[in-house]
Amino acid sequence: MNFVDHGGQGIVAFPDRMLSNTELIEALKEMKIKQMYGKLVFYLEACESGSMFDGLLDPTMSIYATTASSPSESSWGTFCPPDDVINGKTMNTCLGDLYSVSWEENLENMGEIETLETQFILVKKEVNESTVMQYGDLGFTDLPVGTFFGNPKTTNSIPQIPKMNIKSTTVSSHDIPLHLAYYKYLRANLNDFPSRHRLSHQLIEEIIHRNKIDYLFMDLLTLLMGNPSAGYYFQAPAPVPSKCDQCCQYTHQAFEKYCGKYDDYSLQYTRIVLHLCEKFDRETIISTLRKLCQ
Repeated sequence: MNFVDHGGQGIVAFPDRMLSNTELIEALKEMKIKQMYGKLVFYLEACESGSMFDGLLDPTMSIYATTASSPSESSWGTFCPPDDVINGKTMNTCLGDLYSVSWEENLENMGEIETLETQFILVKKEVNESTVMQYGDLGFTDLPVGTFFGNPKTTNSIPQIPKMNIKSTTVSSHDIPLHLAYYKYLRANLNDFPSRHRLSHQLIEEIIHRNKIDYLFMDLLTLLMGNPSAGYYFQAPAPVPSKCDQCCQYTHQAFEKYCGKYDDYSLQYTRIVLHLCEKFDRETIISTLRKLCQ
């Protein structure tokens, strides 16, 4: 199973909804009960992706999970501008994710007789911007990846380990919209004043949006917890609770209802919702959000 999308602490994001870590674990438990798999390997690419499994995935479920980052780190885009050129054309996007590109290129280079554990060690070394993690049942990581990808190579020889070479511009997933807006402006035709002017406004609007989100979550913390507690939790030095329970899930729904959908930048503040749900009931948090956003 391979999931690639956005995420925050305790959640991953689909285009039309979010999935909490408690919902994911319950779904996997149901799959286990219904014997929908024998052994399952799960690759998860998202910011704070380790929070989907950390302390939650029972090793007895025969699931081995590896994630792009720890529970408190962003994942990273790669082949971002200015390294987004294909056949001489700039694509104005990040062409891949550092973790996913790393394990997929590893699979292509090493072949399917490489073990899951060897793959993890090599990919963890290659991904130097975040901490690649592994969770769950580590008892079968000595199996070849071909056991799960099919068509394992028949050769008994062990291929020499090539050095992966992903030397490209990498950007924190939370900052990709700003990075792209900046490069679109830089690349604008100097002789096309209307387009350059429009792109400059898009860059400024992205910065304004980021400031708005910063203040929104700081104000939420200040109203509920007061100073200096707000500053303490805003900087996220405190350990984050692992489970996104009903309080967390309903608060996220309320945020999207009253404040707009989460995006690449605002998803980093899902950790604040986890902290608040430890200290307040969801009605209190939601009513405060509503006052701030309406």
